[in-house]
Amino acid sequence: MVGIVINRLWVLCCAAVALTIFVPIVRTQQPLAGGEAALNSTEINHRNADYEYEYDAEWPRLNRTLGSVSAVAFDPSGNVVIFHRGRHVWNLLSFDQQNRYLQEKDGPIGESTLLIFHNESGALVGEWGANLFFMPHGLTIDRNNSYWITDVALHQVFKFDLTVSSTKPVMTLGVRFEPGKDHEHFCKPTSVAVLDNGDFFVADGYCNGRVNKYSADGRLILSWGKNSFVLTRTFMLPAGPIPVNFFAIPHALTYAADKKLICVADREQGRVQCFNANNGAFHSMYESPRIGSRLFSVKYIPRDGGLLYVVNGPQFTTAEPVNGLVMSMTSKEIVGRFFPEHAFSNPHELAVSEDGAQVYVAELNPHKVHKFKRKSSLPEIPTPILDPAESKVETFPPSDQPVLYTGALTTIPIVVSLVGIGCMVVCLFRTFCVKSRGGRRQRFSTPSENISLREMGEDREA
Repeated sequence: MVGIVINRLWVLCCAAVALTIFVPIVRTQQPLAGGEAALNSTEINHRNADYEYEYDAEWPRLNRTLGSVSAVAFDPSGNVVIFHRGRHVWNLLSFDQQNRYLQEKDGPIGESTLLIFHNESGALVGEWGANLFFMPHGLTIDRNNSYWITDVALHQVFKFDLTVSSTKPVMTLGVRFEPGKDHEHFCKPTSVAVLDNGDFFVADGYCNGRVNKYSADGRLILSWGKNSFVLTRTFMLPAGPIPVNFFAIPHALTYAADKKLICVADREQGRVQCFNANNGAFHSMYESPRIGSRLFSVKYIPRDGGLLYVVNGPQFTTAEPVNGLVMSMTSKEIVGRFFPEHAFSNPHELAVSEDGAQVYVAELNPHKVHKFKRKSSLPEIPTPILDPAESKVETFPPSDQPVLYTGALTTIPIVVSLVGIGCMVVCLFRTFCVKSRGGRRQRFSTPSENISLREMGEDREA
């Protein structure tokens, strides 16, 4: 009798685990039903109608297929620039256990990885970046139109001045294909933020869990942070909330110039940590149940006391939908929300105009960049834009290689479904075919680019 009771309890526990993992992730992959979407929209719009957004399904106008879109940014002219991975796909075969890139022999991405679009018409007005990068990740464009780029395969950070060269960076930090944790190396750096005086910050990244500050000429000024990602850290933390200054993948950076704060998207801890930009001292932290346990990117605009725009990702421990959210830094409450008609699957990065009128979201899979326009009539800050009727597609340098891209299908729901079904099958077999006896639990992981479960270095995001 005791054995039967134990077996029944085993079945219930396994089923609960399977549903706990399966339901939240599947839920994030599905579009919101009309009633749920309306409920969420009404709740937010009631609180702040100034941050209600509509989706522009016709943007951009592009006659080619993209690879995984890892980043998006505005240039000083108001154009929108995207950074994508072409044929290259980040998967379990991309890196070894020491975070060394294993596909160097395949060469760099042969297509233009940086595409420049007119922000209103969506017309392609420029492109460059062919035969330079192996695994694009972060993109920042400063007020001087310098491009700051991170490549996680190369373990390097680049600064490009297109008036000098589009093939040779004017600054390179890190050692090519060589991960490390000293001050000369990075390990899968993720993002850059640039101050008005030219100083800049680098989020480093998947392995080191730190933020470095550099002078305009590339000299290290200060560094802080420690890796707290539960699957890769080498120390124990006390029970309770993770302390400040600990990062489980510092995945994106944004600079709040009026507050003199550098803010970090702490990806696997679902929070934004902000620090004094002068000395790196902790200032404040922002999180919400609406965000959930994972937060992929953050951008700041100086409106209404300061607003943080964030995108979360597929959740492991909550059922929160994958979407974009607007948070007030004053109240720490969610005041707006944005999502495409079909719902997000794997958003990775976002860009927000200074007045908050336009939001762009880069998505890894499907390979796409989304545009959102604010519905309200807040006064907008004028942004110079190119006239699409007079613009031509400019290449830096010109490339006549064919543009064909491939990408992996979304594996999260498929693999997790199989894991859930397999778990229940094993439970049923144990119950009806095997006598109760002791055993050990099997730990499952999902081999998806979006889920960082096996090693810190794999960008298993969405």
